[in-house]
Amino acid sequence: MSKFKVLSTKLKVQSSKTKTKVPRPTTNSGELMDTLLKDIRYGLRNLLKHPTFAATALITLAIGIGANATIFSFVNGVLLRPLPYPESERLVVINETAVKQGIDSMSTSFPNFLDWRAQNRVFEDVGSYSDGLNFSLTGVGEPERLPGADVSQGTFELLRVAPVLGRTFTAEEDKPKQDAVVILGNGLWQRRFGSDPQIIGKAITLNSRQRTVVGVMPPGFEFPENAELWVPLGLDTTMFTRTDHGLETMARLKGGVTLGQAQAEMGVIARRIEQQNPVTNEGLGVRLSGLHSQLTGDYRQALLILLGVVGFVLLVACANVANLMLARTTARQKEFAVRAALGASRYRIVRQTLTESLLLSLLGAGFGLLLAMWGVKLIMAVIPVKLPFWMKFDLDLRVLAFTSVVSLLTAVIFGTMPAVLGTRIDLNTTLKEGGRNAVAVARHRTRGLLVVSEVALALMVLVGAGLMIKSFMNLRHVGAGFNEKNLLTFSVSLPRAKYKEERQRGEFFRHLIERVRALPGVDSAAATATLPLIGDNWGRSLTVEGFPVLSVGQAPMIQHTVVTPGYFHTMGIPVRAGRDFTELDSTDAQKVTIVDERLAHEYWPNESPIGKRIRFGPPEDNEPWHTVIGVVGAVRHARLDAETRKSVYLPHLQIPVGGLAVVVQAKNPLSLVGALRDQIREMDPDIPVVDLMMMEEVVSQSVWQNRLYAILFAVFGGVAMLLADVGIYGVMSYSVTQRTQEIGIRMALGAQVKDVLRLVFRDGLALSALGVAIGLAGAFALTRLLRSLLFSVTPTDAGTFILVSLVLLLVALLACYIPARRATKVDPLVALRYE
Repeated sequence: MSKFKVLSTKLKVQSSKTKTKVPRPTTNSGELMDTLLKDIRYGLRNLLKHPTFAATALITLAIGIGANATIFSFVNGVLLRPLPYPESERLVVINETAVKQGIDSMSTSFPNFLDWRAQNRVFEDVGSYSDGLNFSLTGVGEPERLPGADVSQGTFELLRVAPVLGRTFTAEEDKPKQDAVVILGNGLWQRRFGSDPQIIGKAITLNSRQRTVVGVMPPGFEFPENAELWVPLGLDTTMFTRTDHGLETMARLKGGVTLGQAQAEMGVIARRIEQQNPVTNEGLGVRLSGLHSQLTGDYRQALLILLGVVGFVLLVACANVANLMLARTTARQKEFAVRAALGASRYRIVRQTLTESLLLSLLGAGFGLLLAMWGVKLIMAVIPVKLPFWMKFDLDLRVLAFTSVVSLLTAVIFGTMPAVLGTRIDLNTTLKEGGRNAVAVARHRTRGLLVVSEVALALMVLVGAGLMIKSFMNLRHVGAGFNEKNLLTFSVSLPRAKYKEERQRGEFFRHLIERVRALPGVDSAAATATLPLIGDNWGRSLTVEGFPVLSVGQAPMIQHTVVTPGYFHTMGIPVRAGRDFTELDSTDAQKVTIVDERLAHEYWPNESPIGKRIRFGPPEDNEPWHTVIGVVGAVRHARLDAETRKSVYLPHLQIPVGGLAVVVQAKNPLSLVGALRDQIREMDPDIPVVDLMMMEEVVSQSVWQNRLYAILFAVFGGVAMLLADVGIYGVMSYSVTQRTQEIGIRMALGAQVKDVLRLVFRDGLALSALGVAIGLAGAFALTRLLRSLLFSVTPTDAGTFILVSLVLLLVALLACYIPARRATKVDPLVALRYE
């Protein structure tokens, strides 16, 4: 008997002895810590000895954990962080509803707000405000247009935010003609007034009106949204009637009062107001929602879906690293066998392996956090709009805790299976050179199953990405109803204190449009009160002559837009019938209107609408009738992915509002920016030109969320596909190495290159096809969650499913190619001596 056989026999005896169950020795905490430190040091040495394995695993984990930390930063900043107000969970938003008109949420009328505040017993206070206002600051350097809001007295107290200088508004100041005061935002105070500590009591000029500064708010406070200054609401019921719904309302719940209790009481109050005011409040209800849920509603579902997507990417990464660990533990079989022969228990070897997995995971988490910091900055850089001030996406303790938990779970997910399978040791077989056993076969099958899971998960992510990309492409190609090419727009707002009369406002814009049209290179120019896709929608109830007169609660709501002559030509909106407005459509002329083709088809489907009459507002207001003089194409005023309410257009000279968006059609619009500013400055040096951008940019900004979601899905889908590709390559490469002798024998017996290629490709494609089949089933079940994010594409779009499957199978073929080519280079003589 040779020396090797004697040694093998002795070790076999030793192996049989170690199978006896021996009670695990008890250790104190000091010994346990010492052992753990030894495991960590040994694990680090092992990783440093195998830099290729360590680098591959670390990069894979860093990508998976980094993607999760990035998206969780946004989930945390939007959904989890409380709003920056004391006890913000008690703040609620109050909206009115008009169920018969299909409106589940609309702004509040001032008289209703007063009734709510006086009659409720569930709120500490109720406040109201108008957002989206702009103020022209003059007299301190260059004129500047500033976002602001007018708020009712007590709104800041309701939010529990006090000024850092001065005070808030008094009840006396919150009255008509008594509202000559202003509170400044901290950033505005620093930027335009040099942080002047003596600013309180000084007068500044806003919209050509003197206002006294009474307070300065703390840093970061920009309620609502991005307002930089605040003035008193200053309304009364004669200025703002029950039919004028234009105020935003919120309240603070009393301690111990639930949202449901408040909703019930406000419903009773709404019915009482309806009984007292049947004409104006018929069918109007009240809807309460938490301020936080109201602000985050547009983002919640998309962020949670993205978090699920990066969770899938992490699972793909874990499967990939588990495959690497299986290969690594297979290569370390003799090491484990020697340690077992020297008395190490299986528990001890498994613990060492899991310690190495935890080290990899923690290091991957560290690099992942660095990637997350970069990823958050990158995503913020591609968002084209200013996000609300309360959204903060820094990596705080909540993000760090999430990343730590993810890294621990990751270590368990990818470390347990390799540790268990890799430590199932048969000493007699393992210590034989090239020994094989059933455990090796189990490991190979496990690696195959991991690849199948990678492909399945990657396909589900890729299908989601394909649907989102197709949805975005559909959205960008949808007809908005106007021509956005070579169209420049900017906004001009006239201060009412300076332009008090309607005639002044009408003449200003008439002269401005004439000046702009006269500039060299300008093809046409006009203006509108509501530029499409900006979000400003002016809705009014409609009465059509010859049709039943309906109450406010039942009358249809229409989009109400004021434009100057030439607007339809400049915007490329087709005139289907009749004529455009002219300079003759002035305040002294017959009241006229132009309707869109949808409204014309609804009321006059088989006849010409020209000459028909309509009017706006409640019937009891007895507003004048407007004669229809034209029909134009439908325009999507609010969003590209939703039809706007049917629209009517009115001539600016008959309703001379003080703020318009000017649109300029030219071959090279951007070259006119300087000349346009000069024209405004010559007409009135105190009027700033703002929101200057190309109409293509306006359209692009209107779909920024859809574009961002499509990009993120595409990136994560690409990462998942790349990781799955690496996994397939690794398994096939390992398989070829393990089957070198078999391939050599086949080639020695006459197998051709194509036969060897077919052998390798068959195994690789079998795993990939199984993964694709499972992934298709999973995608079919999960993509329904994307329904609300998709436009003009179904969650089970067959074309997307087929295309993604073919792409993934093609990538799998490419991953099999290199191992297959290597297999054809096997020398049969060398292979036959492989063992």
